[in-house]
Amino acid sequence: MSESRPWEENAAFWDAQMGDAGNEFHLRLIRPAVERLLGRVEGCRVLDVACGNGLFARRLAALGARVTATDVSQAMLEHARRRGTAQAASIDYRQCDVTDAEALLALGEDAFDAVVCNMALMDIREIAPLASVLPRLLAAGGRFVFSITHPCFNRLGIRFVYESEHDAGNPVSRRGLLITNYLTPVAGEGVAIDGQPVNQLYFDRPLSLLLGPFFEAGLVMDALEEPAFPPTETGASLDWEGLPEIPPVLVARLRHRASS
Repeated sequence: MSESRPWEENAAFWDAQMGDAGNEFHLRLIRPAVERLLGRVEGCRVLDVACGNGLFARRLAALGARVTATDVSQAMLEHARRRGTAQAASIDYRQCDVTDAEALLALGEDAFDAVVCNMALMDIREIAPLASVLPRLLAAGGRFVFSITHPCFNRLGIRFVYESEHDAGNPVSRRGLLITNYLTPVAGEGVAIDGQPVNQLYFDRPLSLLLGPFFEAGLVMDALEEPAFPPTETGASLDWEGLPEIPPVLVARLRHRASS
């Protein structure tokens, strides 16, 4: 399966699900953490890699950034442009394959105060090309912030589990995850949002392989968040909202070693 084909076929569905503001997962977990780690972006030049329907690019523009938003899917970019007419003066949409280092560099060397990549690294077969060019894309003092399905917990093949037992005569229930693999990289098909027309490819990596290419490129991590849903009154749901102690998302910030 080509990595770009599912996004062409899922573009209309994805756009309808995410809309102008995003879904609960984005609004409650991803956006707040990414904005905290990005810091002030007013007047900054920001590259949004794998922008999808332009959801976060529009948010960046609303915060005063000048945005270059890229995606491999032309269909996704069409939805982004349609939704982003009000911010057209602040967002430059371009088709770009994030696995093509030369195409990334063509966006501009030393051109960006920040690069952001939301919930996409796990969809990309080769992340080394992006990692290798980040120090050349970023201006002095620039930062790279990414969000991703948590490599330790939110993986292919996980199972939500429910256990019930009696402890000294009292019923006790627990909810959690069953995880059977982590260290070995795994590629497979999955879905981001239930009901999407076709599956997409996921590339699960342990943290060492996820972060290794960025460290080799001279980047250092200086901030990390692991957002989870807050406890609910019942805690009864057998999904991420019912697991307040297990984060489905990891958000990190990296900088070039020379500017850290």
